[in-house]
Amino acid sequence: MSREPLAIGWTQSRKDDPNRLSFLDLPKELRNMIYDFAFQVPGAIFIYCTDPYAWRSVLRGKIVKYKNQGPSEPQRVDGVLPTNLLLTGKQIYAEGAEVLYGKNVFRLYMSSANFAPTSFHLVRHVAFTIEAGRGIYKPNLEVMSYWWRRVFWPNVIDKSTELLDRYPNLETLTFPINSEQAGVTWRPAFLASQKTKEHRIALAARWLAINCPMKDTRLHNVLRLEIMPSSGLTKEDFEGSRFQFIEEEDEYDGSELAEAFQQMKSYLIGQE
Repeated sequence: MSREPLAIGWTQSRKDDPNRLSFLDLPKELRNMIYDFAFQVPGAIFIYCTDPYAWRSVLRGKIVKYKNQGPSEPQRVDGVLPTNLLLTGKQIYAEGAEVLYGKNVFRLYMSSANFAPTSFHLVRHVAFTIEAGRGIYKPNLEVMSYWWRRVFWPNVIDKSTELLDRYPNLETLTFPINSEQAGVTWRPAFLASQKTKEHRIALAARWLAINCPMKDTRLHNVLRLEIMPSSGLTKEDFEGSRFQFIEEEDEYDGSELAEAFQQMKSYLIGQE
């Protein structure tokens, strides 16, 4: 059931000494630049539970690598972000929270994670991890399609509905799909054609249009699917070294699913 989220109320802070200059005397544009530098991080902020079976779960946050951005090893949020700055005044909290929650990607695996109840309306970008199920990895298109329609896609829709109710102002809601085999980027059966990349994307978009029904119009704008690249070496790993990364022409890198999914949504909108 949808519910009205709690919100942060903007309250102007007052100085103890009105004759002294303070951070809030800076123009709003300069304060925003400082907030961006202080609270916006490359990669994503991963929210996790220390003990999911505890009566009262304790949530933690770490900055992790996401889409080849961010630290190579997870970093504690309180070791990178100056979160104490938000505690210096209600106005600073309201202004800084817009950047912290609105300009970062939050990686979640719990749709009910109450990591910032008063800031739910500020969250703009979420990447949600679900168990894809072994069935969608099958190379046989008929078998793969069955498990996609019966298990994977209904799970995506259910979680999307919960997340949109919790974070009503989402701009992107991404479901990353991990590769089943380490070191090999997964290629779905509907992308297995040996045609050109453009042909594969066009055919995949039509397959997705049939197998990904979306009754909730909110999903058309925010929902994304993507394949997480394999843990093998990438072009970025060779930067700064004396070795050269040899990239094959029309090499498959997993990005085709994201492109096909966006193309599919445009196709569906055109049919309405």
